[in-house]
Amino acid sequence: MIQLAALLARPILGKLPLPEAAKDKMASVNQLLAGGSGESWIPLARQQATLPVKTQLRGESASVERGERDHDGKPLRWVQFEWPALQVDDCTFHKVCWRFYQNGLICLELVASKDAAGLDVRDLVGHGIELRDRSGFLIGIWSAAFAIQKGTDRTVFHAAAADDFQPLRLHFDETAEIQGGIAFRI
Repeated sequence: MIQLAALLARPILGKLPLPEAAKDKMASVNQLLAGGSGESWIPLARQQATLPVKTQLRGESASVERGERDHDGKPLRWVQFEWPALQVDDCTFHKVCWRFYQNGLICLELVASKDAAGLDVRDLVGHGIELRDRSGFLIGIWSAAFAIQKGTDRTVFHAAAADDFQPLRLHFDETAEIQGGIAFRI
C-alpha cells in the first residue's frame, strides 16, 4: 500500500524542491548501505543481532559439505552450507551458499532474480546465517546484501570477508550439519 502511494505521489512530489538536509540524509543512508564504498550493497560482516527486516523468509540449510585444501603448504579445512531456492515477494533466491574456512575466511554466493511485475524498481536482497555448533550454541551471525534491479534474471553475487573471530576458530570443528538462515529483501 505504501509503495502504491509513493508511486502515485512521485509526479506531484517530484516537482517540489528537496531540501539540502534531506538530500544529505539520503546520501548518508546510501553510504551506510554501501559500507562506505559508494556501491549499493551491504558488505559481508558479522552482526550482533539478526537484522530487523520485515520482508524475510527463515529457513534451514539443505546440505552441508566439508573439505580441505592446501594453503601455503598446510591443510586448510572448510565447511559449506547451501539453501534450497526461496521466494521473497518478487525476488527469487535461486542459490545461497555460505563457506567458512578454518582460518576465518567467510564467503557467500547468492544467485537471485527480481521479476518485472513488482512496483519497486530495485531492491536490496541478502542472506544471513546464524552459525551454530552441534549443541545449539550460537557461534555468530553473518549477513550480506546486494542491489538488484527490476526485471533482472539470475544475477550472481559474491562476498568474502576475513573474520578473526575467536568463537569461530574455537568451534569450527563442531559446526552443526544444519544451519538457520534468513533470506531478505529491503
